[in-house]
Amino acid sequence: MVRTDTHPHQERAPFTDLKVADLSRKIPGQFCARLFAYYDARVDTYTKVRPRTAMNNEDGLWPDPDSAVVASPWLHLGPGYRWRERSTDDLTEGRSKLTDYDIIICTDRATAAQAATDSPHAIVALATDFADEGPYRHWIGNELIFQALSGSMYYNGAPQRKPLYGAGHRASCSAGLFLFTRVVAELIAHARGLSTDHLISVATHEAAAAMEQNFSGQWSYSQTVAQRGERTRPKGRVRCRDGWVVFFAMESRLAELFQAFDCAHLLTDPRFDNWTSFCQNLAAATDEFTISAKHMRQADLLQFAVRTGLVLSPVHSVGSLLDEECLNQRGFWVRDGKQLAMAPPWRITARESETSTSPISTAAHRDNASELRTATRPLDGIRVTDLTTAWSGPFATRVLGLLGASVVKIENPHNLDPWRGPAAQPTTREMYPGCDPGEHPFNRHVWFNSQNLGKKSAVFDLKSEEGKTYAHTLFARSDVLVSNFSPGVMNRLGMGFEDIIRSNPGLVMVEMSGYGTTGPLRTHRAYGQTMEAMSGITSLIGYAEDGVPLGSGSAYVDPIGGLSGAAAALTALYAQIRSGRAQHVDLAQREAAMHWIADIILPSSANGTTEPSITGNAAPGAFPHDAFPANGNDEWIAIAIHTHEQWRALCDVLGWDDWRDDSTFETVADRRELNQIITDRITHSTATAAKSDLANALQNAGVPAAPVQNGQNLFEDPQLRCRNWFAEITHTEAGTHDYPGLPLTTAGQLLQPTGSAPLLGEHTGIVRLHVPALLPSETPA
Repeated sequence: MVRTDTHPHQERAPFTDLKVADLSRKIPGQFCARLFAYYDARVDTYTKVRPRTAMNNEDGLWPDPDSAVVASPWLHLGPGYRWRERSTDDLTEGRSKLTDYDIIICTDRATAAQAATDSPHAIVALATDFADEGPYRHWIGNELIFQALSGSMYYNGAPQRKPLYGAGHRASCSAGLFLFTRVVAELIAHARGLSTDHLISVATHEAAAAMEQNFSGQWSYSQTVAQRGERTRPKGRVRCRDGWVVFFAMESRLAELFQAFDCAHLLTDPRFDNWTSFCQNLAAATDEFTISAKHMRQADLLQFAVRTGLVLSPVHSVGSLLDEECLNQRGFWVRDGKQLAMAPPWRITARESETSTSPISTAAHRDNASELRTATRPLDGIRVTDLTTAWSGPFATRVLGLLGASVVKIENPHNLDPWRGPAAQPTTREMYPGCDPGEHPFNRHVWFNSQNLGKKSAVFDLKSEEGKTYAHTLFARSDVLVSNFSPGVMNRLGMGFEDIIRSNPGLVMVEMSGYGTTGPLRTHRAYGQTMEAMSGITSLIGYAEDGVPLGSGSAYVDPIGGLSGAAAALTALYAQIRSGRAQHVDLAQREAAMHWIADIILPSSANGTTEPSITGNAAPGAFPHDAFPANGNDEWIAIAIHTHEQWRALCDVLGWDDWRDDSTFETVADRRELNQIITDRITHSTATAAKSDLANALQNAGVPAAPVQNGQNLFEDPQLRCRNWFAEITHTEAGTHDYPGLPLTTAGQLLQPTGSAPLLGEHTGIVRLHVPALLPSETPA
């Protein structure tokens, strides 16, 4: 059932005429380049020929021609490239060739500066480990370090145990996707006659921090810190006969949840007979489910969940994904030559409508041509209608808004965005300023107010004729419509793609569902935790000694989906501007997330390897590579040693003169053989040290290390503060707080939000009175 065409889901790919030179040496640049290759840009990779012995180090993405084992990242990042090899880091021999490219991708500052000088017409995209200013500017970064600094690691794992880092190269992939998003925004600006940047950069450290904003936001609002394993949300994990399932309980589906595990008789139990008592006794309910589930199968529970609307999914192993029915029906697995590969992370289909449009004919271009002459952001003048809720959808439109788009959020008066929190009597008080929900808690929730900065809110009942009329007026005046409703909902409302393009033949419509608009899981309800389980990610995160799949504490697939949604919208908008044709995007968030662990999934096909096991914080090519206790309650420091030089530097800082030059510890394999002895000694040395002070000392000595940061640490992080990462914004009902940023820049400066999140329905009256008055973009001060 594997498809043999590389681009099976596109009539004409958006980047067919673009030429991209990939000069990068690390995964962020390679991931960015791979995305351009997916949508048919010509991507030439200029690689430095290196000794074969170096092929398996951390940034050695290229395959060893003499090895039978293909390097894991190359299986995903390599296909679709053309090769142009160079023998040195000096680009002199290739300068004349670089002038032919539209985009040049780098992961080295000197290379980027030279490319910008040699090719002034090209967009130069630079991914670095850290920004070139601030106390971390000379730090050594890797995946463990970025996750430790971002807050991602702190919240992974079980309470009272060491924090865990997440599977795959999530920090590097986030940096690559942010870089891709910003470059495509610049392409759109150029196509519209604007130009805001020639050199674009993204720091991986900042990209990782952007994906975990809830932690520092919570501290900003209530000075509280989320803990590992904290049961602030009604979610659980249950072992059944052939594996694990995860669930996210909803008050409206509580009876169905008990029925799924043959526990309907317990609904009269005082512990579970109402929503409040169930949430208070969630651990006991999970124990009851586990007893009943011992004889149940994952597939049967999934079918029940699809049928009844439960948020419940099996924890898929990586190997099982190759045979999964939904992925195969959707043609997700393709062949790139002899190699198994993944289909593009989002699928774009162009449509001719009854009324044709000409290229560069967006609503903004038609109505705001005079304003665009003073544009300062690449998407100034672009209009976005936002029909999204919770995390992923609002994250996508937040990215578009920060890049300059005017975003109008349509909200349901009968079913509030869950990230606004309960309309009354909320139980999770730490999400509100000073832990006080106030009179209108739906306007004071930190999660909503962080992800909806600068947007406008209009409340319409889309099931009413009046609401539909106003919505269609907005659609007709918009360039982009983003929805994360379940597939079919927009069609049932009379707002499907074919309906809308009759009045707006140039619309870009992005549907961000969990599992796609086609296939047997298209109606399955999707939350971050359950999509992560279905993507294989959950199966890779846990403690090696337990083998229990824990997954990400923060439901990391949600921000992956959000960032992918923004990138997909811009990819389609670029295609629309060039062709004049309406574009429909089918983004299955589960599939987008699988691209972030493709280097783990694909080797099972290419190399015949066994199913990957849970390895805790261990990583190939490094030892030690772990979190170690530091002074204080639940304080930790992450340390990663790849080379003998780094090992000797570690010994110097910790005062281990007896081990410094001992050949017993020379290689990673040598040190791994002495795992417990080394771990015990490091633990003894770090336990009384302040994590930030020790991390600084180790980094100054050339050792990759970082404090494992919680929400307070993130809020106070000296590097982020130096970079003006936080924006102080006053909200009418929530007060004045610092809000974390995104790694998107113009003229080398991080973009700042244009305003606070809207009150519920704050702009409804303006829309009713005169829709056009709401929509033109505002030039930021």
